[in-house]
Amino acid sequence: MTHTPTALSAPAPTGPVHWAARGWDDPAAVELRALMDVEIKARYAKYGPRPHLPPPPTPDEVAVTWVAFAASGEPVATASLRALSGGRWEIKRVFVRADHRGRGLAVAALEAVEASAVERGITQLMLQTGIEQPEAAALYTREGWHRIAPYPPYALDPYSVCFAKPLDTARDAERGSHA
Repeated sequence: MTHTPTALSAPAPTGPVHWAARGWDDPAAVELRALMDVEIKARYAKYGPRPHLPPPPTPDEVAVTWVAFAASGEPVATASLRALSGGRWEIKRVFVRADHRGRGLAVAALEAVEASAVERGITQLMLQTGIEQPEAAALYTREGWHRIAPYPPYALDPYSVCFAKPLDTARDAERGSHA
């Protein structure tokens, strides 16, 4: 399967980026998630240990991970499509390197994952962020997501903020191209 996000290129300090579908365990995706973890852990450190958090996704749960690469080959943005129990699907780990923010890469990452979901016949996506990530919540709201109650596996996390978005499979299919 080949998919080209509608925002194939976005200006960045080193020029345009290109998007590639990768696996959850791809080293570039792992690198970006590690950077995200550093940022997120600092924001939530004041809450102390959070043993109620679910484990991270397994590679078998992730249908696709999109990674944006700068012209230098450096990975700069990512997002993944994860299968949950009960036929539900969510977007995981939307992240853009700090020095590449403000250039539309988070929107492009969402679009890439949404298009991948539409290709699979998925009609609704969910995602989870947290109370210490207001910029993420604002992005999702701007992009047509609406707040929902925390869903499993985040229902026990008092700091979770969850969103859902219905996918218009006819309209959204037009946003991507297939080869």
